[in-house]
Amino acid sequence: MPLNTSQLRQSWKRFECTETTMVLVPFGPDKIRVASPASEAFEALASVMLHHGYAIRTQDTDSYNCRQITGGTGKSLHSYGIALDVNWTTNPFINHGGERAVRFSDKPTQDQRARDVRAGKADTDMTLAMITDVRAIKTGSGTGVFRWGGDFKDRKDCMHFELNLAPGDLEQGIDHATVVGGGIPTEQPREPEVSITLGVFGIRGHAHTVVARDGLRLRTGPSETAGIILVLPFGTHVHVLSRESSWSMVDLQGDGRADGFMLSSFLRLVDDQPVPQERAVAVFTDNLGRFTIDLVARMFPATPKTNIIANLPFVLEGLRLRGLTDRIMALMALATIRAETEGFVPISEGRSRFNTHFTPFDQYEGRRDLGNNQPGDGPRFKGRGYVQLTGRSNYTTIGNRLNLDLVSDPDLANEPNASGLILAQFLKDHEPRIRTALAHHDLRRARESVNGGSHGLGRFVDAFERGERALH
Repeated sequence: MPLNTSQLRQSWKRFECTETTMVLVPFGPDKIRVASPASEAFEALASVMLHHGYAIRTQDTDSYNCRQITGGTGKSLHSYGIALDVNWTTNPFINHGGERAVRFSDKPTQDQRARDVRAGKADTDMTLAMITDVRAIKTGSGTGVFRWGGDFKDRKDCMHFELNLAPGDLEQGIDHATVVGGGIPTEQPREPEVSITLGVFGIRGHAHTVVARDGLRLRTGPSETAGIILVLPFGTHVHVLSRESSWSMVDLQGDGRADGFMLSSFLRLVDDQPVPQERAVAVFTDNLGRFTIDLVARMFPATPKTNIIANLPFVLEGLRLRGLTDRIMALMALATIRAETEGFVPISEGRSRFNTHFTPFDQYEGRRDLGNNQPGDGPRFKGRGYVQLTGRSNYTTIGNRLNLDLVSDPDLANEPNASGLILAQFLKDHEPRIRTALAHHDLRRARESVNGGSHGLGRFVDAFERGERALH
């Protein structure tokens, strides 16, 4: 039975304004903080949005936030980690007179629907089809999961999604048969073509390179409390448009438009100190320079380009650091991502009939081929990251090679920086078999070298061949 706001506050009381009880989960191109029992539910929400080709913007999407409810008394449900606001600039809060139903735009693209919102012709840039699929998400016991703010009768809060049940109701997990997006998402309308070549910029601004060893955060404002848009890896080139105290306003695409702010102390002017020779070769003369955002987007026709923009730098950096900079291995890496995580976001494996019988991931328990020899290894070492690293033995082996403690902290495999390295190392470990298969254009055998089977083979082949055509 649906719970009202007071009942939800009581049910989720132990999570109220307690950040240590929150977990970080992937959500489109971003990661959001939610209450730990709610993580699978919000991953399901992201899956539905991805399936419908809905682009999530990091700069106006927010989850956990300890604050009072807007226009009322008591804590907002954001304070409990069970509410999320998505793309609020094009899904504004509307306090209209009387009661009425939500107004959807009938335009085919998200950008056109947003224009209808700005013109006052619609309340949201989301579609009825997508919201219908969100409403359909249920737990294993058949309980509905989400309430959408667009369904409020006396006001419209279309940015807002909140859980509609107690923590105990989520113990059965999400019924993934009720979540669209488990297969190949339908192709979304193409965004206008934007030519972006990593590491190559236009003439506006001053070219700098990131010198922070572990990457540098791009933020929404000149403050360490401002929201994180993404993390740019070491060696990434940016253009500094202006400076504000210790912060630089930067342009990532070379079009003279600001993308966010970065700490100036971790940026170095390219002309003042050239990139070391091995780095210069990696950025400017290896084959990875051909894998632009637009080219990769052609390999991922159903994936929001924002996801590719956010994550491609980490993938390419991992390949460079493992010496896999040729065309064939780059195609292999990207096609593997398409087969494993079509959304181009490092995520955790979802529960399905292939891994779960009674309890989550119990079909992985005791699997010698995965090295799972301790109780709980199944869910602990489920698939994660771009390559869906699975099993204690793989977490141990890859972690040792990269000097990452993946056994103690398996969720590290979902961090973009680490995930890019893990993908590259996994391919490096199987490089001879992969190259032999690809030399004969045996894409099935190349896929089996990574996955051990034919899971995602159709997506793998489609991505690889799209990439080949785009490069010729």
